[in-house]
Amino acid sequence: MARAAWVEVPISAIVVGPRLREVDAATVSNLVVSITESEWFGSILVRPLSSDEGEQRYGLVAGAHRLAAMKSLGRDRIAATIRPLTDDEAEQIEIDENLVRRGLTPLERAEMVAARFAVWGRRFPDRVVQGNGAAKPKRGRPKKCENFSQFPQAMGFAAETAADVGLTKRTIEHAWATVNGLPAALRQSLRGSWISKNEGLLRQLASIGDAVEQAGVVEVLLSGRTKNMAEARAYAAGKEPVKAVRATPEDELKALKAAWKKARPSARAAFLEHLKGEPLPKGFRVDADA
Repeated sequence: MARAAWVEVPISAIVVGPRLREVDAATVSNLVVSITESEWFGSILVRPLSSDEGEQRYGLVAGAHRLAAMKSLGRDRIAATIRPLTDDEAEQIEIDENLVRRGLTPLERAEMVAARFAVWGRRFPDRVVQGNGAAKPKRGRPKKCENFSQFPQAMGFAAETAADVGLTKRTIEHAWATVNGLPAALRQSLRGSWISKNEGLLRQLASIGDAVEQAGVVEVLLSGRTKNMAEARAYAAGKEPVKAVRATPEDELKALKAAWKKARPSARAAFLEHLKGEPLPKGFRVDADA
């Protein structure tokens, strides 16, 4: 497949609007080194904007870090692919660019998935249903597309997103469940915390279903009192968690003796045969004719 054509665009003509994620200084520094050494780093993606002053302007779609690196090097032009895009198409591309980044936390990924669904829902309203004051993907198999070019749009939200960004459908579904199970204010309090990096804990929080209890559990977890969900829920409810008590050697021996007495002769023989191949404490052995 031929590479998309690109041209050099004046950096001064590029308009950078609000971005979903801030530009990372470390990433920009690494790009500066790469550009200095190789002089090639690919092109950014822009879309033409209308201008009342006659000068052609371009809106940045993808490549904020590359643009920042070129600016820091004092360059006045940058390689860019120019593509006519609607506002929603441009936003979806930016979201997808973020979704493929490795440094995304599970909470950030969940919020990006929610942002993508908002755009996707505007682009394909027939694939969305409204319920309880919120939009959600329409369930069931979509109608068969008429031609291959319509294939992604004919898929469900999770399947299309997974195919577009290279994640699994299950990952998208888990992210969707997480972001829909956590109120926006609670997600705000979790950003940058250790919980935002723990996908399993986020999913457990989202499954609680009660906003008041969720807030109480988060408060306990962030206080450092515990990192265990069951214990945090107990503390949030004003209770002391029930912790498992480790059995003593005497208790374990008693349990083994009771099991031996209840076992059938065939089970006892099989167990002794098993012990012959096991490392035993010093001074112990299983006789061959046992």
